[in-house]
Parts: sequence; structure tokens; C-alpha cells
Amino acid sequence: MFKLFFSTGTIGVGIAVAALIAWSHSVTPLQATTAPSSINPTEMLATFKAPLVVEQWDAI
Repeated sequence: MFKLFFSTGTIGVGIAVAALIAWSHSVTPLQATTAPSSINPTEMLATFKAPLVVEQWDAI
């Protein structure tokens, strides 16, 4: 009975690994496209007008 469970589990793990390998090869590394205008962190910080959470924290 143990051999039946072991062989079934081994076959299941093998199928899962094969499916994972097939999926990983079907996904291209750069599926996320870059936006035409890149995000500039300096500009984001300069245009952010709301008070920061740290500034409102009295424990500091």
C-alpha cells in the first residue's frame, strides 16, 4: 500500500514539475512593457503636496 501512495505522489510531483517548467518557458522575461514616459522619482517627490505620515506622527 505504501508503494502505491509513494508512486502516485512521485508521478504527481513529476507532472507538477513538468507543468512548471513548461509554464516558465512560455513566459517571456520582459512581458511587462516599459511605459513611453518613465517614472521620475525626483519629480514625484517635488510634486507631492500632501503631508507625509511621518510628519504627522507625534512620537518622533
